[in-house]
Amino acid sequence: MLCILVCASLSLTLITTPLKAQTSFNDTTDSISSGSNTSKFEIGIAAGASFNDFSKGQPHTGSNTGLTAGLSLNFKVYKNFSLQLEANYLQQGGSMLLFRDDTRIGLPESLDTKNVTNSTYKLNTLDVPLLLNYSFNIKQTWKPTIYAGGSYGYTFDVQEKYQKTGDLLPGEDIIATVSETRNATSNFNASRASFIAGANLKLPLTTKLLLLVDMRYVNGLTPARERYSYMDKIGFGSNIRANSFLTRIGIILPLTSKSNK
Repeated sequence: MLCILVCASLSLTLITTPLKAQTSFNDTTDSISSGSNTSKFEIGIAAGASFNDFSKGQPHTGSNTGLTAGLSLNFKVYKNFSLQLEANYLQQGGSMLLFRDDTRIGLPESLDTKNVTNSTYKLNTLDVPLLLNYSFNIKQTWKPTIYAGGSYGYTFDVQEKYQKTGDLLPGEDIIATVSETRNATSNFNASRASFIAGANLKLPLTTKLLLLVDMRYVNGLTPARERYSYMDKIGFGSNIRANSFLTRIGIILPLTSKSNK
């Protein structure tokens, strides 16, 4: 009889122990998935490259490359939606070709009055985007996101690197090329508005940090330069907008807080 009781007790222990372990594991999983630690805010830092060009309102415009870096603050507003405010340093710009011939208005011919100038402009801009994000629930540790919004850009400095080619001496077939860099801030609008659309992916980097991989397109809505004419004719020209494709990599820190349950 004692043997039967011992065997029964042992069998009951073997049956109930896995069930308790399974229940404990499920409770822990449910606690994690229910979000006992919730994250409403995320702060981040990111940097990368910008691939820029001017709009084709006039022929003879081209592209250049630059840098971008900045800070972000993300706030979750509803389920998968969040708002993101950023402050970025952004280099935009492109190239322009200018044909100048001031001899048509009576000036004597020289390298300055008659030439072809190939210029590359670098627009150093403080860009402040406001974005609406939507994140997809694909994996618990993966956070792919698409977003769109607008930005205000303030261009505080424009550097022009140019090559000027023309006749060195009037009436002589001697072609000269001069290369210089000069400040061209006054030729461009200081304030601009842009539309932004992009996507990013956040991956676990450490227990507290996320790795950000981000790509976006910045489309100029207002002119960077007004009445640009490649023939340098007064009263004739088109408004030129600055567009950029950005690739960035960064680090995100979620700010977690205990939920009241």
